[in-house]
Amino acid sequence: MFPWFQYTVVYLGPIPIQVWGLFVALGMLLSVWIVWKRAKRLGENPEQIVDLAFWAIVGGLIGARLFHVVLYQPDFYFDNPVEIIKVWRGGLSSFGGLFGAAVGFLWKARMGLSGGFYRKLFKIADILAFAAVYGWMVGRLGCAMIHDHPGIACNCFLAVRWSDGTPRLDMAILEILAMTPLAIWFYLTRRKRKPDGWFLNVLFIYYGALRFILDFFRATDLPGADARYFGLTPAQYFAILLVVLGGKFFFSSKRHVGRFA
Repeated sequence: MFPWFQYTVVYLGPIPIQVWGLFVALGMLLSVWIVWKRAKRLGENPEQIVDLAFWAIVGGLIGARLFHVVLYQPDFYFDNPVEIIKVWRGGLSSFGGLFGAAVGFLWKARMGLSGGFYRKLFKIADILAFAAVYGWMVGRLGCAMIHDHPGIACNCFLAVRWSDGTPRLDMAILEILAMTPLAIWFYLTRRKRKPDGWFLNVLFIYYGALRFILDFFRATDLPGADARYFGLTPAQYFAILLVVLGGKFFFSSKRHVGRFA
């Protein structure tokens, strides 16, 4: 069992830095760096791909915040509208981020890609999906540091002894551990020949299934617990959609094998 720990703020001299925001920013930077390196390896224009990644990040941040406000704590934000802009306090929906990132990416890609738009789209989305896994795990470290995703009370070796003495699961820690095999698998297969969209679709299926299962272990007995609709969290409904989309695209894309260097 992990002892209680919490790191919310670190100081750079007199300047306070939010730990959660720091790790999210580091995760974004790591993903952009991987995008640049992988685009060059695959013979793509790294400047163009990084530009697409930037707009995906912008859209992701907007979507993540809006989904959290509307689906998770609408009453709180309705009563305290100023809190909506205080993103440094946490409160981002992962699936809202995914939706927003897709909108930002597609909007920018539609303007910048010509000729074989959809085929090119999956190839570039693959580069972004590959990089996103590693950046996402770094960002989740920030969640683990501040413990903003408490799980159910559980006296097991993966639990964290919470500040009140109750042993609980920390969903961020569990997600990092569960994403590690996917990160290793992606790294080991990064140079093998695959259909365009392979990394994207595998990520959809893997993360969708993982998140659907993990959300059953989220705390329901604490203030601010995730909203449930007919027994499921909003993320679980989006997780189902993600698995369906990933499966559909995965099997249809097997007919079109791309070039991976």
